[in-house]
Amino acid sequence: MTNYFDWQSKIRNAVPDNMRIDNELLILENATYKDSINEPRKVDVTTFILLDKGESRIIIEGKEYNLKAPCLTVVMPNQTYSLLETSDNLELRAIIMSNNFTVNLMSSSLNKMILNNPVIDISSDLVSFNTYYKVLLHTVKSPFKMFRFESAKHLTMSMLYFYARKLENLELDKKKKEIVFDRFCDDVRMFYRINRSIPFYSGRLAVSSKYLNDIVKEKSGMTANDYIDRQTIIECKALLSSTEMSIQRISAMMNFPSYSVFGKFFKRMTGMTPTEYREMTK
Repeated sequence: MTNYFDWQSKIRNAVPDNMRIDNELLILENATYKDSINEPRKVDVTTFILLDKGESRIIIEGKEYNLKAPCLTVVMPNQTYSLLETSDNLELRAIIMSNNFTVNLMSSSLNKMILNNPVIDISSDLVSFNTYYKVLLHTVKSPFKMFRFESAKHLTMSMLYFYARKLENLELDKKKKEIVFDRFCDDVRMFYRINRSIPFYSGRLAVSSKYLNDIVKEKSGMTANDYIDRQTIIECKALLSSTEMSIQRISAMMNFPSYSVFGKFFKRMTGMTPTEYREMTK
């Protein structure tokens, strides 16, 4: 079992008892992540981030997103994420949900839709999302403890299926190049630990390697190789900073042919060795 980044100790003092249902659901108001800039992390919870004011950039599973208030961002369990920068006027709220809370919360199709679209503009639905938040907050703060967990879960389920209707419309609007790029991102997320060659991905998508590279360059500003390398290094850094796994085990998990090859790749990408990076992020 992997022991992920100890997020609970980081927020334990920031979340009073009346803003949580044990460790199953926690609400942070006026949350800040400035101390985590450019530090890839992995956590074992689902997090809703409601950006109320300001702008930010984040990488989730290798794909970069520009966040502009008001928007909702969903980070799923076991995903690797990295906050790149935030504006000085950033204001946000966060809802953190345990795996016990989210079990059976969404269908497989909804889960896939959220993985493909973790950031959504809610400017036209701000009243609806704020209503969900206010009712959820009232439920969590209620002095009546019976069925709080169940009530909060059903509220969240309703909100997620409202979210799904918006995502369905987004999917219908996508053009062919966007679909190919999204499928490439999905495939990289699924297979980058075991295969990092461009022909593997272009073959899966039934396009030429050049066509795939052109699309990735157009959509992300990076070559397909650079995109895969970035996903790989983000995952390596997250495992080094968020777990206690040995460097040798991480190297094997990431399917490098040897620890030496892993070390050279890491040094090329970061300018430091895996050991130096782990020491720096302790």
